[in-house]
Amino acid sequence: MTNHCPHTPIPSSARLLAPATVAVGLAASALLTMSACSPHRNLEDQILSTTEAVTDAAMAHTFTTDEPLELTTTGSVAVDIDNFAGDVVVRADRKVERTVVEVRRVSTHGLGRWAESREALDDAQWTASLQPRAGGGETLVIRTDTPNSEEYFHHMEILVVTPALDTVKVRTTKGDVTVIENQGAVDIETSRGDVRMMTPWPMIDAMTIVTSDGTIDYRVRGESKGAFDCESFGGEVRQRCEFGHWLALDPTNDHDHFVAVLNQGTNPVILRTSEKRIRVAIVPNPTDVGFVIVDP
Repeated sequence: MTNHCPHTPIPSSARLLAPATVAVGLAASALLTMSACSPHRNLEDQILSTTEAVTDAAMAHTFTTDEPLELTTTGSVAVDIDNFAGDVVVRADRKVERTVVEVRRVSTHGLGRWAESREALDDAQWTASLQPRAGGGETLVIRTDTPNSEEYFHHMEILVVTPALDTVKVRTTKGDVTVIENQGAVDIETSRGDVRMMTPWPMIDAMTIVTSDGTIDYRVRGESKGAFDCESFGGEVRQRCEFGHWLALDPTNDHDHFVAVLNQGTNPVILRTSEKRIRVAIVPNPTDVGFVIVDP
């Protein structure tokens, strides 16, 4: 049986009343504590978590991170997430031995409604279960919900880390979605959020990424295939193919619309957003990027 490190939440009084300078210190302390006892987190997870805690504290939001759920899984796991609102990160990490689910619940009622905001945290609920997958293997199914009449003041931030990742389906709103090192198809829909899908595995299945007011980064290796259909309404599409056969001769191609075929693939790769950039990169090391992607 795996021993869990004790969770060290930021005290309620600090979450509700601390000025931003105190919040920075508390968040930094939490970062040091959790980095020592959260082996499923990488450095980017830690930095993102700390940044979110500081921002939420400064904006008088209330929040809590639930104890991580560890699941014993076999082989590549498919992930199916339906989140009513909030960021979602799903990634494979070959250094971990179990699949881990971590959920952060946030209420954003703001100044003057701190007590209500803290009480409303309990309304936001989530479930995670492993279910048999057709054809063999397992699917991790995660669902979130809140019966609160002011649902728009709530969101859930979900982190999933698994030893091997197969297909991924994500539905959320008002949230970024990140999928890293998947071995199978992705089907992502969000709104007002950026989407990153980056994997070193050859992609040969159908891919759909739809968002609004958010960037899309699609990064794969040159052994991948696909019939690309990319469009950003009011934005632009950028692409770079360093190896593989890349055919992009469609007469309708323009700054905001791009159609191409990679390695004679017929599997559809549909990318849609508005106002922001779509960046497609066919490169040797698709996951070798930092927090900010400037060019494909």
